[in-house]
Amino acid sequence: MEGRHSSPKHSAASARRAVNNTGVSPEQRTVPGERDYPERIRRDAQVRIREEQAVGRTEEEYRVNTTKEKKRGSVLRMVLLDMLMTGMILVVFAFFHHVLPRLTAGNTVVQPISTVNVPATVSAQPEKTPEPAVTSEIPDDPAETEQPPVVDDGRTEWQRKFADKFTDEVVITENSYSSPNISITIDTFSGEYNGYFQTYYVCDIYVASMENFQTYFANGQYSYYGEQEAVAMARNSGAILSMNGDWCNNQKFGILVRNGEVYYDEPMEYDLCVLYYDGTVETYSPSAYDPADIIASGAYQTWKFGPMLLDSNGKAMTSFNTTYVIEKEAAPRSGFGYYEPGHYCFVVADGRQSHARGMVLTEFAQIFEDLGCVRAYNMDGGASSILTFNGKRYNIPSGGGRNLGEILLIAETPDSAG
Repeated sequence: MEGRHSSPKHSAASARRAVNNTGVSPEQRTVPGERDYPERIRRDAQVRIREEQAVGRTEEEYRVNTTKEKKRGSVLRMVLLDMLMTGMILVVFAFFHHVLPRLTAGNTVVQPISTVNVPATVSAQPEKTPEPAVTSEIPDDPAETEQPPVVDDGRTEWQRKFADKFTDEVVITENSYSSPNISITIDTFSGEYNGYFQTYYVCDIYVASMENFQTYFANGQYSYYGEQEAVAMARNSGAILSMNGDWCNNQKFGILVRNGEVYYDEPMEYDLCVLYYDGTVETYSPSAYDPADIIASGAYQTWKFGPMLLDSNGKAMTSFNTTYVIEKEAAPRSGFGYYEPGHYCFVVADGRQSHARGMVLTEFAQIFEDLGCVRAYNMDGGASSILTFNGKRYNIPSGGGRNLGEILLIAETPDSAG
């Protein structure tokens, strides 16, 4: 039994062998990895720091992304809300400005309150040149004082002045009309204008008498919100040429004179255009005229949509007395231009279509300056911009056009027609 137990001598020898084999005594031995503990702590700490930083970055990125998404969502909601509010405002405006007046007006007929008394110095029919007075006195030197006789051939002053424009007989082509009393030529311009494709029509007009220049209300009478199809109006009025006017019958204020009849005679905030019996045209800012003076001076036609397009020197204006939308929107346009008594023009520009972008007011005004007009005035536009010639539409209205309240027209007088 004793031989089975290790003796001290045997144990010491074993220990020595162990030292010799490993170089480390049993007393010096530790748990595996115990000597690397500080390094492991450092590595573990670094790992934890990196993990915490990664988690921190993730949380920060999450917060940033969440904030961005909230901001985007907030902006989107604000845009949608603005669009909704704008749409509601437009609907309410359209209802009160267009729908409700039509429902309540019932095409109420408005009668003129007076007729313009033409001043003695103004003649509705241009005066004929008077024949020289006959005298019984014999001049001292007939050769120096005798004037060539003036032949009274029945022509008006404008017929004599623009004799090369009129013809003895009626001559009609697809874009012109001439007679002893009227000369109309329509030129169509289609191509690039200010970097956009545009199409517009210039109607060059000469008349023998102011009676050849008329206006006509829908259905032949001035009624509040009355309207009629443009071609039907042209045919009913006997118009050779017609252009939409200023949609005057959606308003019950301002100064309105048509064919010498006065419907309203109050000041207003819009620019005014006046065609007088003597053939002159003037445009006025709201503070530059008095309705009583306008009427007393022989107003034959007035328009109040506006604005005026040329300054007092005939130069295209760059700022206008009108709304931002009317001024800045590229839209179909209609305008009236004046050169001199007896000589006028209608200009209609298509728009909102592939063949025509439409014009802003500065572009439209420039056309009248380029034509050489000294006065020009903007009429109603958009789908109302309609030109007719010989009983047919001549331009291509936006959206097929709309019914009109009134028109400007050129026509033969009853005694000269036929």
